[in-house]
Amino acid sequence: MQKRTVGLLSVSGAILVAAVSACGTSSSSSPSASSGGGGLASCKGTISVATDLPLTGGDATDGPFPQRGAQLAVEQANSNHTLGGCTLNYTSKDDSSVAQNGHDPAQGAQNMTALAQDPSVVGVVGPFNSSVALTEIPVASQNHLAMISPANTNPCLTVALAVCSDPTVNIPTNSLYKGPHTYFRVIATDNDQSQILAYIATKVVNATKAYVIDDQQAYGHGLAVLFAKYYQADGGTVVGNASLPSNTKTFATQMSDAQSKGAQLIFFGGTSGDGCGLVRRDMGAAGLNLPILGGDGCQDEKFITDANSGSKTTQAEGSQATSAPDVTKLSSSTAFYAAYAQRFASDPKPYNDAKNEPYSPYGYDAMNILIQAIKTALTSNGGQPPSDSTKFRDAVVSALRNTAWDGALGHTTFDSNGDTTNTGFTLYKVASGAWTGVNTYAVDTSGKVSVKS
Repeated sequence: MQKRTVGLLSVSGAILVAAVSACGTSSSSSPSASSGGGGLASCKGTISVATDLPLTGGDATDGPFPQRGAQLAVEQANSNHTLGGCTLNYTSKDDSSVAQNGHDPAQGAQNMTALAQDPSVVGVVGPFNSSVALTEIPVASQNHLAMISPANTNPCLTVALAVCSDPTVNIPTNSLYKGPHTYFRVIATDNDQSQILAYIATKVVNATKAYVIDDQQAYGHGLAVLFAKYYQADGGTVVGNASLPSNTKTFATQMSDAQSKGAQLIFFGGTSGDGCGLVRRDMGAAGLNLPILGGDGCQDEKFITDANSGSKTTQAEGSQATSAPDVTKLSSSTAFYAAYAQRFASDPKPYNDAKNEPYSPYGYDAMNILIQAIKTALTSNGGQPPSDSTKFRDAVVSALRNTAWDGALGHTTFDSNGDTTNTGFTLYKVASGAWTGVNTYAVDTSGKVSVKS
């Protein structure tokens, strides 16, 4: 993947060295009005938070859902006076561009630079795509600005695994952090997802020969490399690979190659905006009646629309992809889905229903976790925002490291790398024109995959 050079900002200020107490917890996904106590009634001023997610172009069926979830969390916090007398100001940034027809790392870096320059901003929920995170993390780190991603899954963003130094991946993990480690995420990584995908390919689909395609992006290519590694370890054979530009619109050549090599499964590493559904469309055009399997970048409405855009208008049926664990059946998520449905009832379909995209509650919990960290920072400073913006940002990051939050996703904590301690992904399958959850899988510390629910 081509690397971009990003201009970094310099922010001065003392580093907070005092210990910060652990974040508050809640047994509800809707923080109560009483949470604004603890000496915050006298808090004065406006504190800014933001989201940076892809909202337009090819990613318009992904980013708007966690964006609305995060917005809902801010509105609830202000209504409930979670920060006492202080008010949250919310800004929504779109990291899509017309040139890329979706998420654009350059646009993401520009957004993060603008947010970092604003001393009132103490945290950002985002980004959605790992390639965007690669350009944003250095900016946020050098400027001590907290980031919580609802959807990034590339493991190299936080841990320097062997795959990170693979010449075709080439992600120098440690050099991403020009300052303190300010990046967190509420979703498990592709090291887990790829093991689950390999298990599904070999044990559920029972495919011994796979043809692997990726979109040359940080997320998609990394997932494809890891899938191939674990698939082969599970006894499968990769009969062919194709790493193609993200703007590829036809995959006829690859379908012919896969057919000639006896593939029993097509695996796509990437997003629907980068061609996942088009691969399924071209499988139908080629008469290639094989299963297709992908990761969370494929599980959205655009995949179905693209897959059905050829001569076979039900080509999407039976397609499978793993994505964020399905929390719709968890009692902890009931209040969130009800509140979302009420707040966004007048929005056009599919955005009026949070259940239409699995990352909706992930944006909501990410913002609530950030707000609770801000509350902790205020409480530890006598109920007032620290006068030094860098000190305030450092206090928020310190509080995030001690997160223990009970929300829509259940219980969330972070490890020392900023990764969620929750593992697992749900397998979804297209049935009757819609993605339907099948099973949720988890990976234990020994690498064993099992059905969680």
